[in-house]
Amino acid sequence: MRIRIDGTYAELVHAINKIRTILPVGQISLILPLHERPHTWRVFLNTAPKRDTGRRTT
Repeated sequence: MRIRIDGTYAELVHAINKIRTILPVGQISLILPLHERPHTWRVFLNTAPKRDTGRRTT
C-alpha cells in the first residue's frame, strides 16, 4: 500500500512515527517540497508485507 503525507516537517515526522507503530514500513521516499505552499513537504510511504512475529495466534 502506498501512503502520501503532506505537511510541515514536524507533521511529517509525527505521522511517520505513528504509522510505523501500526504498519511495517518498507520504503520512505525523499521529502519533496510543495511549491504551491511554503514550508510544506510531501513524502510517500510504501508498506511492507506483514511481519512474522513467530507467535501463533489461536
